[in-house]
Amino acid sequence: MSEIKQKRFMVKIFRFETRDGGVVCRHMLADNQLPMLVPNQYIAAKSMNKAGTGRNHAWKLAVFFNYLDESYQLEYDGATNRHVCAFLSTLIYGDTGDLRITTPQEGLSYSTLSGYLGVVTTFYRWLDQNYGSAMTFYEGERKCRSQSYLYGQIYTYQYKYLVDRLLPDVKGSRIYVKWYGEEEKQRLCQCFLTLRDEAIFRLTLEGFRIDEVLSMCLSTYNAADRIIQPTRSKMRQSAVRGAENRLRKVRIAEETCRVLDRYIYEERTVAENKSGRISDWLFLNLNSGESLGKPLSYANYRKILRRCAWRAGLDARKIRTHSGRSTKVMDLLEDGALHPEWKLSDLEFMLVFGWRSVDSIMPYMNHNSEIMANAAYEHHQKDGDSHD
Repeated sequence: MSEIKQKRFMVKIFRFETRDGGVVCRHMLADNQLPMLVPNQYIAAKSMNKAGTGRNHAWKLAVFFNYLDESYQLEYDGATNRHVCAFLSTLIYGDTGDLRITTPQEGLSYSTLSGYLGVVTTFYRWLDQNYGSAMTFYEGERKCRSQSYLYGQIYTYQYKYLVDRLLPDVKGSRIYVKWYGEEEKQRLCQCFLTLRDEAIFRLTLEGFRIDEVLSMCLSTYNAADRIIQPTRSKMRQSAVRGAENRLRKVRIAEETCRVLDRYIYEERTVAENKSGRISDWLFLNLNSGESLGKPLSYANYRKILRRCAWRAGLDARKIRTHSGRSTKVMDLLEDGALHPEWKLSDLEFMLVFGWRSVDSIMPYMNHNSEIMANAAYEHHQKDGDSHD
C-alpha cells in the first residue's frame, strides 16, 4: 500500500498569550511544519474580529499554496493571474491534464468557489499594500497596466466572470426565514436555555445587527431609561476606548429590558464571580471552563440560535441571526400602515437602524405583506376620492 504524501502547507493551531495572562488559539499556516511569517500576519488580521474568519482564510490559502507547489513548484509570491485562473479551473473541472476530472457530485458550489476567489484576491491586495511595489494598481473594472505583474495582476484581475459563466446553474441562494411571525417569536423566546440568549434574540428584534448586540457593554446600557447603544457596527470598531461613541442609541421594549436585567443580575454576575474576570462586555460565556467570563462569540451564538430553533420545531437550517432586524423593519412598516399616527419618518427609520440612506430599507422589506398591500390600496382609493 502506497503511503499518502503529506502536504507541504498545512493549517496548525497556535496558542498565543494575551495581555491579561489568558490564552487564545488561532489557526495559522505552516510550511513543512514551520510557521509562515508573512501569510500568518494576514491571517492574524483576519482573526481580529472573528477567529472563524482567520481559520477559513488559512484553510483556503493552504489549498492554493499547495496547488502552486505541486503544479508549478512555485512560491506564493511568484504567482500571477495565470496561475489563479488555472487554480479556479482545477477547482471546477479537476485535473484535466491527468484526466482526473470532477464529477457532478464532487463539484464545488458557487458560494465555495466565490469564497476561494475572495480569499486569494484579498490576500494579494493585503500583500501589496503591506509589502509594497513600484507598480501602480487600478481598482474597479479598469485593467492594471500591461507592465503590472505579480500581486497587482492577481487582485485587480476580474475573475468573477469565470465562476459566473462556468457555474450559472448552481448560483441559487439558500432560502432562509427572513421575517418572524408573532408565534415564531414567542416559541423561540420560550426555547432558549438561558436568559442571556433570550436577551440577545430580543435585542435583534429591536433592530440591532448581531455584531452590534455582541459589542454592547454594561456602560452603554441605561436600564432606568431603557436606552442601549452598541460599540461596534458591521465589524468596525467605531467606538474606541476613550473616544466618543457616535453609534445610535435605541430605546428598547419593556419586556426586552426585563429579560436583560434578569440576565445581568442572575447569570452574568455569577459568571464574573466564578471566572474572576471583571469585564464591561455585556454578554459573557456562562459555561464553566477556560472561556467562562469571556465575551460571547458570534459563532457560538449562531449555534445556540439554531439549537433553539430546533427545540421550537423550526427548520434550524433556515434560521439566521439577521432575521430579527428584518422583522423589526416590517413590524414598524406594518404598524405605520395600520396606524398612520404611528408611522415613522424617513429620518426616524434611519436613526433606528443606523442607516445613512433610507434606500437601505429595500433588502429588508417583505413585498408579500398583505397589510402593506391593503394599506397601499386604501391609500390609492382615498387619493382617487379626493380627485372626484
